[in-house]
Amino acid sequence: MTVISVNSGAASNRFDAIFAAVIASCADFCAGARQGRDIEGRYHELARRSTSDLDRLGLTRPDIAQAALNGQRN
Repeated sequence: MTVISVNSGAASNRFDAIFAAVIASCADFCAGARQGRDIEGRYHELARRSTSDLDRLGLTRPDIAQAALNGQRN
């Protein structure tokens, strides 16, 4: 039987740092995905509106993508 042991806390600290970096990267990815879904929702919400509704908002059809990206909903 093979036994592997670590006598130093350095390996544990290194593992903790790597694990924390992986978790932070996953959290950043999830936040970006959530933000992308929010933009998508705003885009579809604005795209469904009539031209007169968009006029009331001061938008034209070509402005919808930028408005969705900037966070405009209504």
